[in-house]
Amino acid sequence: MAQKTVVYENDAPPPFRDRIFFGGGVGFNAGNGITAIQVNPIVGYMITPKWSAGIGLEYQYVKYTNINLDDNLWGGQLFTRYNIYRMFFLMAEYDLINYTQFYLDGSESRETIDRVLLGGGISQPLGRSGAINLVALYDFSYDNTGPYGSPWVFRIFFSF
Repeated sequence: MAQKTVVYENDAPPPFRDRIFFGGGVGFNAGNGITAIQVNPIVGYMITPKWSAGIGLEYQYVKYTNINLDDNLWGGQLFTRYNIYRMFFLMAEYDLINYTQFYLDGSESRETIDRVLLGGGISQPLGRSGAINLVALYDFSYDNTGPYGSPWVFRIFFSF
């Protein structure tokens, strides 16, 4: 996830407002009979200069072009991130996602799944407090019954 660098001078932590960061990402995917658009705003807090945590919202519109179905997925997330060395970090995330389950008989129902994601990434600073973040996560609760076709999650996020 996105975060900014916080430096403690004279062993005093910066004020609360300077430890808050905002960010998020947008995504687009098309191919193999699926078109998807995603929006994911986040807000986080720098607990220490290397450790942050936060919350986020997620919305996805998915169009299955081969079978003429579409869906609106939405949910929330909790995340934590620890900078291990320079621009490299470890990350854990817990998501709740609500989606439409489509059945072969033509019926459908709204379902909610949870995901436990672990992984890491690289953060490249942009200016004084911004960054672009590349993240790779693995969903350890993946069971192939939800809306996702793989346990792997790849993201690009921005922060400020």
